[in-house]
Amino acid sequence: MKLNLARHAVGMIAIIAIVATAFRVITAPDRVRDRLKTAQAVCEASGGQWVTVERETSCVKGTQTTAP
Repeated sequence: MKLNLARHAVGMIAIIAIVATAFRVITAPDRVRDRLKTAQAVCEASGGQWVTVERETSCVKGTQTTAP
């Protein structure tokens, strides 16, 4: 009887872990999008400019000049 209860407990824990992992994977794009929006807002609030170069986004602060 105790062995059967232990098997059910392990099974339930495994199922909960799988469901939690699936939830995290499914909601990942939303979390990434929210983090990028927050980073962009912080960048602009601190006087920077949010730029995208070849699919890479970053915050550029101040004036940057390149040598000729």
